[in-house]
Amino acid sequence: MCVLCDGGTEEELQTDRSIRIAVHGFTMVQVEGVPSWTYTIGLARSFDHPELVVTGLPDGAPDLINDVVDRIRDGERFDASSPPMALCDCASVAFGAVHREQWVHGRFDQWLDYYDRLGEKPLIPDVVQVLWPDKSRLFPTDPDFCPEHRPTCQPLLDVAPHHNVHIGPNREERRRAKRGHGNRRRP
Repeated sequence: MCVLCDGGTEEELQTDRSIRIAVHGFTMVQVEGVPSWTYTIGLARSFDHPELVVTGLPDGAPDLINDVVDRIRDGERFDASSPPMALCDCASVAFGAVHREQWVHGRFDQWLDYYDRLGEKPLIPDVVQVLWPDKSRLFPTDPDFCPEHRPTCQPLLDVAPHHNVHIGPNREERRRAKRGHGNRRRP
């Protein structure tokens, strides 16, 4: 569900996010692509905690983030050096660092936009990658993790990207197609 993809305005998107943050303490942004990624907005402001990001898990990322946020609400804190932990649904997660250049190259543009529009962006953007295990219960930091698909399954964000992550298919064309306008270009 995307306010903009469904025909909403930037102002409606900002209002929707503000309401979600006021009610839940955070909201999530899901970015389609290969790999996909999902990240939070609001944890820094609501809980004085780094934001969270999950890569390569398009359907399960919101549940995984919600489970970790439940622990944050209970007072736990997580950073790249936190040990792996079990979650309530018998899954486990680990945590990883996110390189500062990820902010510069488009990974968290909606987070930056949200706080820019509020005029109260936190001084230092901070985020922790939530890592999920493969079928063998290995995390991407393990050399045997998903060796066939390592770069695309769940890329680690602890290195600087080589390009802006939004370069690729035109976002506006994807939104128009989703709204049922096909591939018509605007004049």
